[in-house]
Amino acid sequence: MTMMLLGLGGSWLAIFGKIAAASYYVLAISTALVAVSWLVSYQHGSQKQLKWWLLGTTVMTGWAWVVVFYEARINDFLIMQM
Repeated sequence: MTMMLLGLGGSWLAIFGKIAAASYYVLAISTALVAVSWLVSYQHGSQKQLKWWLLGTTVMTGWAWVVVFYEARINDFLIMQM
């Protein structure tokens, strides 16, 4: 809906549909990269600021997994709110 309000047509939905089909793979790769980042951060004793960024990416990746697993329930809830 936001994209429609911004003036982007329905053709963008087709592109995002293809990306959504690969969401498990993208999330798995993202999770692996975040885990490797934490490992490297601890091995090198990185700065405190970097660890805050890593914490933020970990939280966002976790939320992405929650959204993927509960997508149907979230959609049903949002439809009921209309």
